[in-house]
Amino acid sequence: MNKLLKAILLLCATLLPTSGYATTVTDLSVESPKNGDGLTLDISWNISVEGEHADAVLVVRSKDGESWEQTGDIIAISDSAAYEHSDRLDVPGTWSYKVVLLNADSPEDLDLLLAQARTSSVVSGEPVGKWINTNQGHIALMCLILLVGWLMLHYTKRAMSGDEIYIRKMPGIDAIEEGIGRATEMGKPVLYVPGIDDLQDIQTIASMLILGQVSKTVAEYQSDLIVSCCIPIVREVADEVVRAGFFQAGHPDAFDPTSVRFISSEQFAFCAGTNGIIHREKPATNIYFGRFFAESLILAETGYVNRSIQIAGTAEATQLPFFVAACDYTLIGEELFAVSAYLSRDPRLVSSLKASDMIKVACVAAMIIGTILASLDNDILVNLFTISG
Repeated sequence: MNKLLKAILLLCATLLPTSGYATTVTDLSVESPKNGDGLTLDISWNISVEGEHADAVLVVRSKDGESWEQTGDIIAISDSAAYEHSDRLDVPGTWSYKVVLLNADSPEDLDLLLAQARTSSVVSGEPVGKWINTNQGHIALMCLILLVGWLMLHYTKRAMSGDEIYIRKMPGIDAIEEGIGRATEMGKPVLYVPGIDDLQDIQTIASMLILGQVSKTVAEYQSDLIVSCCIPIVREVADEVVRAGFFQAGHPDAFDPTSVRFISSEQFAFCAGTNGIIHREKPATNIYFGRFFAESLILAETGYVNRSIQIAGTAEATQLPFFVAACDYTLIGEELFAVSAYLSRDPRLVSSLKASDMIKVACVAAMIIGTILASLDNDILVNLFTISG
């Protein structure tokens, strides 16, 4: 019954005269954008108005040329003569479009609207995906990526061929071996805290890399190591990292599974538990590498009272002052990410470190030159790295 009623209404709508406005749609075109992804089409048209005109237009599309659907919102007609609309498609292929003119009396039902309202001619288009986005900003970004790749390959080749690659001295890193040696002489353990964040955090990952080198050095000195963890999965990874460090040092039997400890997932419960380890075990050296928050000063102050050598490193700017005040050595910001390469001299890590340093130098130079050029009303560098489209 509903289908029959709808068919009657559609028939009546086709027999009724269209509204009296004199608005027409001209120059309708459907094109794939210049740097399209294969699922986008750009629709453009002009509006010609004479006398009483329509209030708005609606763009509709069809895959088969029979069933139509609305795409986008209703577009109000303004004083402008040219209009554009970008349509995001669900599936690729050829799509047909037409523009429907609307006024205050236009029905809300799309089928009735298409039968009653004035529409433009039907124009079809097919989206085309491009392999390379030729936008100026994207090209600059691609060149930057290629430059980073080339630098990494260049420094990897140099490192593997035995060339000495300069990395500036960092006293905080050199003090790690000194602290482990002191712990060995005193017969006390080394405490390592890898922060309190999850494993996917970049600082925790860097801390795990450093832990591998620390555990290897501890095994070579035949000292004791305690690792205090806040996250269960970090504890499991730390267990394997320390085990591998003892194995690389040639002392796999010296590894003690109870030395890697899960304390608590609660921030201050973990802090209290780690402080208890410091009071009971009296470690000679405390190493804090990773992401820390409000517990940083509590841990560092407890270690200071215990008269331990303390080495800390974090990229959290708000916690650095506490480590600087209470620790003997503090690695600031990105120095934390250089420790593993500094200690191991692994060609892959060294090449990544040197490549990132060169890119930083290039970025700083580009900012300085860009600032000077922008001050002289020259936006060449700004436009070069502007990504649009």
